[in-house]
Amino acid sequence: MRTKKVKRKNTMQLNKYIDYTIPLIYIVLTVIGLITILSATMVSAGQNPNLDYNPAFFFNSQLRYAVIGSTVFVFMLFFTKSSFYKQTWLQVLMVAGIFVLLVMIAVMGDEVNGEKNWVRIGFINIQGSEFLKIVAILYLAYIYDLRNKVHNGLEATDWKHLAPFALMLAFATWILNNDFGTGLIILSIIFGMFFYLNFPRKYTFIIVGTMATVLAIFILAVIVFDGSFIPAYQLNRIQTFLHPFQDTLGSGYQLSNSLIAISHGGLFGTGLGNGIMKLGYIPEPQTDFIFAVFAEEFGLVGVIVVLMLYAFLVYKCFYYSTISTDLFLKLITFGIGIYITIQCFLNVGGMSRALPLTGVPLPLMSFGGSSFLSISIALALLSVAAKEIRYRKSLEE
Repeated sequence: MRTKKVKRKNTMQLNKYIDYTIPLIYIVLTVIGLITILSATMVSAGQNPNLDYNPAFFFNSQLRYAVIGSTVFVFMLFFTKSSFYKQTWLQVLMVAGIFVLLVMIAVMGDEVNGEKNWVRIGFINIQGSEFLKIVAILYLAYIYDLRNKVHNGLEATDWKHLAPFALMLAFATWILNNDFGTGLIILSIIFGMFFYLNFPRKYTFIIVGTMATVLAIFILAVIVFDGSFIPAYQLNRIQTFLHPFQDTLGSGYQLSNSLIAISHGGLFGTGLGNGIMKLGYIPEPQTDFIFAVFAEEFGLVGVIVVLMLYAFLVYKCFYYSTISTDLFLKLITFGIGIYITIQCFLNVGGMSRALPLTGVPLPLMSFGGSSFLSISIALALLSVAAKEIRYRKSLEE
């Protein structure tokens, strides 16, 4: 009984050091996302008999996701500590759970736009790759924090100590075959954490050399076989990236209309609800193309504000990673920083033709339950890490 009181007291003491800028940005981006989703879908949903002519159908669905995600966020922030996520049983449960989920997707998953990455459990569609991002960050942080303490550093690392990376890479490769964009984010998280750990140079050279060799072989194979082994939908995305206006009624339809929407927004936008390109020109504008809808209605000024909010979150991730003396917290904050950076980069870059389309959602703003819950957990972990880092810093002063 006394132990529970002590734990509760410690948690309350830590809560005095919460960095409230992170929850504030979480709320602001969530509200902006909800408003943009309503604006993007109220006309099409109101005319759709399959949705009971309900103009607020997608808004209501996303609002439910937001309530669930924010509830998880608040619970993790105020009632958990980093020590909870270091427990072996939780780590085993996470890794085993993601493996089972990926097997279920492979066996009975639903295919959408050429990607098989969803499985229906009861009345819920779950996108397994979204949760692999969190599992990869927590698992690698846990394993290498533990090994750092046991071996008093990672300088004595041998090949067997790279097995956790191999396991996560196997999962990421699995995802990559079905969902290239999300797989790319997970690979970025894994390799980012690998280089951040500063392993002995021989391992870094071998890993980089292997990556370069595989990439060279892949490019050579594409040239020799004319890309015949690449799925058609991915080839279309590359072709669309190179020539977005060549087939505006076919493969280039979404991207060309996205570019028109962004340019139509100008400096200050057309105003909330006044966008044109969402009216049938951009299919399913509430998902991956929510940025184009937002850019048209809020203009360059609105885009800059939103990008600054994302940039501030990334800054917080890398700032806390830099000042922390705890390797577990360092890796968590750094991994989340990579997660947000790469996902925003791929989404915004795809919408503006800086990069090929990858089909990844914009964090907190795009429609989708799995995506929203994943980023909610990630930002909650960042907040938990931040309050503990701030607390420990206060003790040093």
